Amino acid sequence: MNTTDHGTLRILGKNTLRYSLYAAVIVIILTLSGIFSIFAGREVIAGRITLDTVTLIAMAVSTGIVVALPLREWNTLAKIFNAAVGGLVVGLSVAFVILLETLIPQQDLIFVFSNYRPLIGSRVAFGVGAEQIGTGILALISFSTLMGALGGLLMRLPARGQQMILSGLAGMVIIGLMENQIRNIITPADALAIILSLIGGYAIAQRFKVSSIGLRLLSGFLPGLGVGILAAFLVSSGPLQSDSFWRFGGDEPVILGLADTPLLFLPVLFGIVGSVGALLTMAPILAHNGLWFVVVITALLAVLNTQQRMNDFMAVTTFVTLAVAVWFIPQLGKQSGARYSSVSGQERGMINGLSSLTGLALMLVAPIFLGQYITNVLDLVMLYIIMGIGLNVMVGYAGLLDLGYVASFAIGAYTSAILTTPSVITTGCIVEGIEQFRYAEMCVGIAENWQGFGLLTFWQAWPIAVIVSALTGMALGIPVLRLRGDYLAIVTLGFGEMTRVLTRAQITEPLLGAAQGITPVPFPVIDLTGVNENWFFEMSNASSIYYLYVFSVLLAAFVVWRLAGSRLGRAWRAMKADEDVAQAMGVPLVRTKLMAFGISSAFAGLGGAIFAAQLRGIFPDSFTLLVSINVLSLIIIGGLGSIPGVILGAFILVGLPEVLRELQDYRLLVFGVLLVIAMLLKPDGLVPPPVRRLSERIRSPEKSTPTGVQVTKGAS
Repeated sequence: MNTTDHGTLRILGKNTLRYSLYAAVIVIILTLSGIFSIFAGREVIAGRITLDTVTLIAMAVSTGIVVALPLREWNTLAKIFNAAVGGLVVGLSVAFVILLETLIPQQDLIFVFSNYRPLIGSRVAFGVGAEQIGTGILALISFSTLMGALGGLLMRLPARGQQMILSGLAGMVIIGLMENQIRNIITPADALAIILSLIGGYAIAQRFKVSSIGLRLLSGFLPGLGVGILAAFLVSSGPLQSDSFWRFGGDEPVILGLADTPLLFLPVLFGIVGSVGALLTMAPILAHNGLWFVVVITALLAVLNTQQRMNDFMAVTTFVTLAVAVWFIPQLGKQSGARYSSVSGQERGMINGLSSLTGLALMLVAPIFLGQYITNVLDLVMLYIIMGIGLNVMVGYAGLLDLGYVASFAIGAYTSAILTTPSVITTGCIVEGIEQFRYAEMCVGIAENWQGFGLLTFWQAWPIAVIVSALTGMALGIPVLRLRGDYLAIVTLGFGEMTRVLTRAQITEPLLGAAQGITPVPFPVIDLTGVNENWFFEMSNASSIYYLYVFSVLLAAFVVWRLAGSRLGRAWRAMKADEDVAQAMGVPLVRTKLMAFGISSAFAGLGGAIFAAQLRGIFPDSFTLLVSINVLSLIIIGGLGSIPGVILGAFILVGLPEVLRELQDYRLLVFGVLLVIAMLLKPDGLVPPPVRRLSERIRSPEKSTPTGVQVTKGAS
């Protein structure tokens, strides 16, 4: 058993007091910053728990976990005791700040800590007033000690048990905080029809174990068809009114009311959903588990639609459902992955294609249910996915650290904005009322008959912005070819700052608009009236431009995925491992680096052009160093060189904080905590890339030899 350095306190771990003191400093700083008073008004479980209580619990439990984690050889009682000490220190730290309120005048305390508000009488002090503050502090310390002990006890559970409990609690908190944005996403009737179809197709395919993919899909189609027929009968007979039992107390169904001919549409739709359920029985583990977790969340959102708030019933349902899902879904995923691994390469390709189509279909129908706010958040997430995929080429594949990536993003945005708005480049110097334009003085010295080349549409300017960003990135790469590591990062950081300064400079104001930016930038328009007079679409809101983001994400992911497996991708990985060895093996470093700079910058320009059209304007404050840091952080957390990792990292670091924007003051705090935790627990990223081995691509003799032909060992 470990002891302290002096061997005097044998019941305490060697680092228990040190970690507890670290936690005390953090807790005191956060408390003085006003975190409890700011979070006090945000309910997590209606009428029961507010966010300030959740924060206190998280502080005590996490400190207990950190203290107990290094004590691997200690018995359970000793671990719980040390964790309780950590929770005790957290309680004492908050109590210390509460005592300051009784010693220092309130106005003086607020003068130094402007966001701080009194805690006496709050939930953190258990509602006790100043006259009985001792009772409140005692309750606070006892509660924190108990929570710390629970953190130590949690560490004694098996890994699967820890995942179940933490997933259930995290799901409760997240859904409670987001209830206003997500409670109307899916109705109970729609969710029930989808879930029954999926489970029916999955169960039938599992039961009969059909080997043929076609027959397996057909076996799943039949139960889905039955659900669709029943749903069509209910819709046709008109019982889904506001007081109908089949609405289960929720809103009016969306999917069940989409078609004018439900007897034809709904059976086919839910039959396809049943086929997807059957397909999941032999899908890759990631696809299997991912879709089933989406189904579980859909069920929870349907329950939330009936409750309309995170009440006691909803909290228990969320915890139990997520805990059960975390227990069963990975086990079923292993079975599905084993079947997927056992089929031939041709069948795997078919499964992958069908899985991709399923994912694409979900992405395409998402705006129908999510609403403008959530869709707008998804647009921002996909923007960062595009940039993350591009920066992954530089950092993840080629090993070139770029901290000035925002420069390419800005160049793409400004190029698109300049080409689609009146400027000296597009409209020239002889335009009526030229004196009212900011670029009028640029016409001095330019031929008076210069008329420009005309305003471009978004679709014409988009590829030009991508090309300009790529060329600029390659131009940056030329003078830094010999730099590596930190030196390269500093140079690229300087390039990003130079770009930011130029966009705000007075000398470039006639063209770039300086602090006023460029407005209004036209939004993308799809004009197919020549084919059909009704086919005119304006991408003027979050839901419509969402599809442009989806296309761009798919394009970026496909291009980088193909490049990663090509000769160029192997050259990037060789260069990342060791430039000198790669050069000795014949890798042309100059060309390989320039291609990495150019391709990476091109994707930043791709996202920048869409960003300009979405905002209808470009402003320099949108292109700060924080953008580069965010993109770099999400690919590190997701996994360097991993496209699924980029997607997951963008949802965690961009999507989740954006949804909780009302907690604006502490978004960066949560961002930093997630970054530290991910780096400590998953240094390779949450979804690290698979190790590529060329030997795995060689087919075994049994699979590559025609039937009836025997290959002797050692034959050439």
